[in-house]
Amino acid sequence: MIYKKKKKTNSDGIVDIDVNELVEKRRFPVGKALLIVNIIAFGMTIFQMYCAGFKTIDVMPFRALHTGLGLCILFCIYPMNKKASRSNIPWYDWGLAALATIPNLYIVMNFKTLAQRAGHVTTLDLIMGLILIAVILEGARCVLGLTLVCISSFFIIYTIFGYAFPGALAHRGASLSTLVRHMIYSTEGVFGVALGASASFIFLFCLLGALMAEIKADSVLIDIAVAFFGKQTGGPAKAAVLSSALFGTISGSSLANVTSTGTFTIPLMKKVGYEPEFAGAVEATASTGGQVMPPVMGAAAFIIAEFVGTSYLNVCLAAALPAVLYFAGVFTAVHVRAKAKGLKGVSADQLPKAWEVISKRGYLLLPLITIIVVLCLGMSPSMAAFVACLMTIGLSFLKPETRMTPKRLFTAFSNGAKGAVDVMIACAIVGFIIGSFSLSGLGVKMAALVNALAGGKLFFTLLFSAVASILLGMGVPTTANYIMMSMITVPAVTALGVNTIAAHLFCFYYGIVSDLTPPVALAALTGAGIAKAKFWPTAFNATKLGIGAYLVPFFFVYNPILLLGQYSVSLEVLLAVVTSILGIIAVSSSLFKYFRGHLKIVGSVVLCIAGLLMISPKIFYSAVGFGIMVLLWFYQGMQNKKASVS
Repeated sequence: MIYKKKKKTNSDGIVDIDVNELVEKRRFPVGKALLIVNIIAFGMTIFQMYCAGFKTIDVMPFRALHTGLGLCILFCIYPMNKKASRSNIPWYDWGLAALATIPNLYIVMNFKTLAQRAGHVTTLDLIMGLILIAVILEGARCVLGLTLVCISSFFIIYTIFGYAFPGALAHRGASLSTLVRHMIYSTEGVFGVALGASASFIFLFCLLGALMAEIKADSVLIDIAVAFFGKQTGGPAKAAVLSSALFGTISGSSLANVTSTGTFTIPLMKKVGYEPEFAGAVEATASTGGQVMPPVMGAAAFIIAEFVGTSYLNVCLAAALPAVLYFAGVFTAVHVRAKAKGLKGVSADQLPKAWEVISKRGYLLLPLITIIVVLCLGMSPSMAAFVACLMTIGLSFLKPETRMTPKRLFTAFSNGAKGAVDVMIACAIVGFIIGSFSLSGLGVKMAALVNALAGGKLFFTLLFSAVASILLGMGVPTTANYIMMSMITVPAVTALGVNTIAAHLFCFYYGIVSDLTPPVALAALTGAGIAKAKFWPTAFNATKLGIGAYLVPFFFVYNPILLLGQYSVSLEVLLAVVTSILGIIAVSSSLFKYFRGHLKIVGSVVLCIAGLLMISPKIFYSAVGFGIMVLLWFYQGMQNKKASVS
């Protein structure tokens, strides 16, 4: 999302923000308005659950109903005017909510006739299509801000007036009826792959997150992490890393992750001696990484599977080691920082007991295990989420305090639908971009242009794509950013022989790290707000902590053996796993200048080079890097002995 009001600073440069205002732009209606919205949201959830578990319906009616109900909810909970009341829904927002359902119901009621006309667009078709385009753009403006609306509007204009563009970008253009037919009445535009993933998979995982939050399963994840790591050196920071990685499998949102786990872990980190700027950065980095942690990985993972034409399980397997590398880097950084500062953990009497948490409340996490089991059995992600939702409801009845009463079930179902509309509108609006690429042939042209600018060199193609993705991600949600960049980057790099899944994951990673990268760095900003810290030091610390997200994508493109499941298990694969983990540990240690002792600049540079060599695809380079790391380890040990003697 985009937030215009980002921060205030006091005279010391400390971030002074209302975190809830930053993360949440929604209105919270009360009274009858709330009841009406919740009834619509509850009805949407029942519809989605019915289609997932009992009866599938045709693609266009299914996606149109999903969009119509989602837009109706969206205009009720996101004010069109930012100055409007946050507790009452004005008449014009009710009007927009009603208007948004009309063209979608038109598609549902006439989809067979529309299909039979096969390209002929009547005047009524045109009017309904234009209304739907307008309400999607307005809905995206309310939720996501102007950046993505402007980008999508440009592509709509480009599709119509392509003949007016210069050089290689020119095309013959399209009439208004052709635009509407392609964007609205086919599965090439709005109702394409992205919105299909939102309707089929993403909604159900948002619902699962709402159900698990209702029975407090998210607090179990935090308690387990704190119990295991709290008393270790720098324990609260390690607990923040683990809890955010685990919570990220449910939330799929870095900002939601920061606010959910950070309000508990950041004060603990500050209590044991971490600076506010480092504590806020740890939570921001770990929470951002939650989006790359299987099995959920945020919304984009489902879309990657659809684009690649592979199973969702295969995407999760491929993403597993890069996620481990990311969190290994963060975990190493918090450990060496604690060692360098001589920080201790929290005393055992102040921590929950791990076995007690697992034995009493661990069963609440069974739905997450169920997802993996169902996927391994060869079933679809939608069925996995459906089964996990039913299991969550069933498990709630094991204890009175978690029991899903009708009122709690109604609330959870409503919250699940309301939580899904953000992703739904992002998937809908990028449909204009996808549709423009396919109708105008821009995808092929852009891929050729990128390759030409990079001189046909893979490294420069990746570098240009990474920079563009980070810049674009500063104003666009991860899902939308990934889809847009994949339209350009994937054809460009696969033409140079890159593994398809590696190309898609590359786009995905660089869309995520914009939450850490200054000057916007929304996750770091939110972490700084909770920690009462200065923004810029927090953002720079977050960038160093998240070094894995900047480096690992390049390495798995050049060395796809790091993407598990792409090659059969062998000694080479196992060596790549081990050396890459050691490599990211070395790089992370070098950035914070500590490796069995404080490092000088030369030692940090040497250790960084050793780490990069170990992540490289060549076994010889990995061996050299490992040798350098071992030598530095022994050298540091000798230096420590000399220091202790003197």
